[in-house]
Amino acid sequence: MKLRIALVFLALPFVPAGPAPAQEVDWQRPITRGIRHLLDIYYDRVPHSTFPMTYCSPDRGDTCFGGDHEDRFCRTIPECRPELVVEDFLKNIWEEALDHPDDPHTISQAVYAFARLGRHISALELAQSCATARWWCDLVLGMALHRAGQEDQAEVRFRSGLEGADPELACKLTAVDELLDEFDRRIYDGLPCDQRMAFAETFWWVSDPLLSIPGNDRWAEHINRRFELLLHTRLVDVAETDLMGATDDPTNLHPDYHEARVVRRGFEDSWSLAAGVFKTWTSIEAARYRFTPVASISYGFDSLRYEINATEDTEGYTPTDYGPFWDLPAQFARFRDRDARVIAAAAQLDDAPLDPAVARFFASPGPFGAPTVLGPVDGEMRPVFTTTIPPVPLLMGIEAIDGRGTVARARHGLLPLEDGPVTLSDLLLVEPDGDELPRNREEAVPIMLGKTVIDRGSELVVFWEVYGLTPGSTVEVSVSITGRSEGLVTRILRALGVRPRSPGPVVTWSERAVGRTHPMAVAIDIDALEDGIYDLKIEAGDVYGERGAGVRRFELDRR
Repeated sequence: MKLRIALVFLALPFVPAGPAPAQEVDWQRPITRGIRHLLDIYYDRVPHSTFPMTYCSPDRGDTCFGGDHEDRFCRTIPECRPELVVEDFLKNIWEEALDHPDDPHTISQAVYAFARLGRHISALELAQSCATARWWCDLVLGMALHRAGQEDQAEVRFRSGLEGADPELACKLTAVDELLDEFDRRIYDGLPCDQRMAFAETFWWVSDPLLSIPGNDRWAEHINRRFELLLHTRLVDVAETDLMGATDDPTNLHPDYHEARVVRRGFEDSWSLAAGVFKTWTSIEAARYRFTPVASISYGFDSLRYEINATEDTEGYTPTDYGPFWDLPAQFARFRDRDARVIAAAAQLDDAPLDPAVARFFASPGPFGAPTVLGPVDGEMRPVFTTTIPPVPLLMGIEAIDGRGTVARARHGLLPLEDGPVTLSDLLLVEPDGDELPRNREEAVPIMLGKTVIDRGSELVVFWEVYGLTPGSTVEVSVSITGRSEGLVTRILRALGVRPRSPGPVVTWSERAVGRTHPMAVAIDIDALEDGIYDLKIEAGDVYGERGAGVRRFELDRR
């Protein structure tokens, strides 16, 4: 078992990391000069208290912590500090930063303060004045750009900064262990730093919110959270204040649980006080969607699974330029065409609240590979795509965006079809059409269902291809359905004009292969099945005992 897991893991398309030698920045030392006294005076002052509250959330339009998450002990609205005090603080750190642009802590803390307090133009101006190591200045400017909503430019700066950064810091900023499931984390924790960074590239490739938008704003958000945490930890050291509000504690440390929550959801933007218990991260505004997979990526791409809505305990992020997000029902199927590999894909757009949307199909072969892009398809409620693909693990997606920025997406990881003497394509669910069944792939793909949920009718029509047969030889076929109502009799209604043997839990018949690729289609009576999730399994083999199989999971929901 361990050998199998290791082999699958190593098969992932990692890209080796090779950062250039870093210019020196002592990023781990405490702040001992420059801006330290200003931060100490400002954050050691008790926040202004006017109107105590028991609940604050941007979900209802509140500005919590006075708009500064570093004032996380403030439980009043609308302000925690008088505006004059805030402006005087910003004026003083502005002057200090301009006097010491070559001090990494001073310039970064000044930009951090202006950026998180919403003074984005000033933050960008200060960041441009940075005169310390180039890579550090890139990270500082990336933070200012990201806070200003310019994620694409921030990503460029972050990547440039990481290339030249101290290797230990680059490994820390790109770390993803808090976002992994238990199995992936065990593997990740055992890797050296360069392999961790390569793993992270693969992780963010499958966690990119939209393949149709260049870059990866979720990755930029992650690096920004990590970099701001670095600055936040230095600031906590200066104020000598832990997260419970205790001051002057010589044993004060920044707790790991807080760092993990920030990595997953961003800094605190909300709070509630009930029965004497103070909780933060109670809103969904800033961390509404979960874009990372909910299953291990080390098992292979066919295990990728997503749940788009975040919870309080999972990874969460809300894009600023597009959304809301919806899961899009879809169906993907793999075929062979001589030596080529073919994918067919369709989505059901009217299952999402889109105002006529443009849909595109993507097949991405890796973090830095050139994706296959099909579309745009405009005005179709069930867009269908088919194309030749390389025989490698692929991240597949169908994405639809309307004029308001509402997004619906389907995402699926696919491995190449298995090799063998006799193999099957994926099973393709198609629209019933009276007594007619599709005779070949050219007829089946245009009428493929845009989802794997059957919500009407009493008939399931499926098309597939069998590969590796000798023309004219006998092919033995069996069909079964298992699930919540396992053992129910299924009955083949039509099978390419050939009547099957007696109906039963497994229906079998034989026919003559028309070629090395043998197309087949059947219609199955599902009227007796209850609503639920089922596996349709089809096996086909030759007289020599060589057999292939295909499974399609589908859901009945006719309520």
